[in-house]
Amino acid sequence: MRRFTATLIVATLSAYLLVVLGAMTAATDLSTVALGHYGAAGLVWALVLVVAVRSWVDDHDRRVRLGSSLAFVVFPGQALLGAATLRDLAVLGEQAHLLGGMLVFGSLLLTLVWHLDGEVDVGVARPSGVGSAAVEGAVPASGTDRTTGETGSAATAPSDDRSADETRSSDDRSARSPGTVSIKERASAYLTLTKPRLMWLLCLLALAGMALTSVTGAVLDGVTVVATLAGGTLAIGAAGTFNHVYERERDQRMDRTSNRPLVSETVDPLRATVFGAALFVASMAVLLTFTNQLTAALTAFAAFYYAVIYTVVLKPSTTWNTVIGGGSGALPAVIGWTAITGTVGLPALLLAAVVFCWTPAHFYNLAIACRDGYDEAGYPMLPVERGVALARRRILYWLGATLLVAGGLGMVAEFTPVYAFVSAFAGLGFLWAVAEQYYRDTERAAYRSFYASNAYLGAVLLAIIFETAVA
Repeated sequence: MRRFTATLIVATLSAYLLVVLGAMTAATDLSTVALGHYGAAGLVWALVLVVAVRSWVDDHDRRVRLGSSLAFVVFPGQALLGAATLRDLAVLGEQAHLLGGMLVFGSLLLTLVWHLDGEVDVGVARPSGVGSAAVEGAVPASGTDRTTGETGSAATAPSDDRSADETRSSDDRSARSPGTVSIKERASAYLTLTKPRLMWLLCLLALAGMALTSVTGAVLDGVTVVATLAGGTLAIGAAGTFNHVYERERDQRMDRTSNRPLVSETVDPLRATVFGAALFVASMAVLLTFTNQLTAALTAFAAFYYAVIYTVVLKPSTTWNTVIGGGSGALPAVIGWTAITGTVGLPALLLAAVVFCWTPAHFYNLAIACRDGYDEAGYPMLPVERGVALARRRILYWLGATLLVAGGLGMVAEFTPVYAFVSAFAGLGFLWAVAEQYYRDTERAAYRSFYASNAYLGAVLLAIIFETAVA
């Protein structure tokens, strides 16, 4: 990665960290760290100065020069507003200071987008030999580095929707009739229908939603926590099973999904449908018995959202499928909150908003890596319909929104600086991986961004649990 790009990325995330720390300092009245905050602001301003100067000296794109210069000019003004607020010398200075910091961060993020669009040749076609044969959620076996022309290899990881054992035995299973499938293989197939690799993150999200209720003084009890996670897991399994049933014909056209249980006929559609319905009924029974009606209703809606609104309506019909469909993945945050409190609260909605904004920033990476497969199956994914360059740009925009909403959650929940640092550093890893895609136009680079996005959300959720349960 070029030195200017790396400096710009670090400056962008440093500005974000200052915004979040400043907002949390004001919200929690941590005046003892104010001097350290402004000292750090001076260092970040110097970093922004380096970016602005280099943009002019190296004759970068006009938008890059203007964006970096705007960030440099606005920075001292918003810092002075913050200092005046600290000494009670400015009316509405705190809000103006926060907005100024967001403007600096936004300017730097836009500058990064413009720089990557203009300075990196995003129009180069995908290297030959890198096609749609990649497995969902797996690092491809090979990929060509567009910058150096070298070809590398990596071990293939299990996909999100099928296990490694299933992949290894797929050829044997596809040649068998359903009656010759062993009990072990059939059990593994039913497990695969539930999409277990999606469960850990959604359960962690629900757990974070429950932990977040401690800001209201609520106390978690073990029965409610276990019942919420169990009921949610069953509902996820039900929705995932219906997804397999409905998409089985399109799955046949995609290499990465051609070995799913319904395609290989390890499980027939009727039995899969009955299995999914049984999981849903069991989910509702658990939640209605051990939590409350609102939690059960929201869980039912989340399953319906994914299984019908996303799978049936959105995914095959619009490039906005990932954005709008992200609501289903965000709901566990609210479900976890309602399980404990019986109501819906602002912190839970903000956590859901974090996941909603994160979803397209996360999934577009996978859509880029698997765009040939989606094209073969007829899914109008953004990289297929509008191109990879736009998809990468949208990833950066949605990542910026995710970071800002995550900062707002920290302010409302009055978290400590630990949360801010976790969000900033995990965001740095995510942003860095996305930028690498511009220089290394391979499936491997797209998958790295995909995994980095998982790491970001996982780190933020763990930070929330730490703040509410430990700090």
